[in-house]
Amino acid sequence: MRLEIPEDLSPEQRAQLADDVIEYIVDRTKKGYDWRGRKFPGYSPDYIKSLDFKIAGKSRSRIDLTLSGEMLADLKLISHKPGSLLIGFEAGSESNAKAEGNILGSYGGSPKRSRARDFLGITDRDFQRILEPYEMEGAGESEE
Repeated sequence: MRLEIPEDLSPEQRAQLADDVIEYIVDRTKKGYDWRGRKFPGYSPDYIKSLDFKIAGKSRSRIDLTLSGEMLADLKLISHKPGSLLIGFEAGSESNAKAEGNILGSYGGSPKRSRARDFLGITDRDFQRILEPYEMEGAGESEE
């Protein structure tokens, strides 16, 4: 996920802003909401009846993408430069594959929009609320 940010933020401010955005995404996801503020879709009746569901110890009513906690813990700042942050998962990682399965609703098969749990994103309004203190702080040192 690439975010456009003010170009005058220092490298330290960019890193802290990314941490704040990641914390917001993780907290919201743990509450069971996608980036648009919609509840994650429930599990299919067949999956709930499956042995995989029972072995995983999942809850019928609580869908928060935190079974092991690893995927959300691996969400990080990939890169930053003046005017831009890139937040996501390391390419080729297991967490990247898990995130893609959730976002697309594919879970190892064909994507199904009805099963998608698109957690990796943020509304403009929520991002502006997180960004506001940085804009009020003023610009950091310029990079040359």
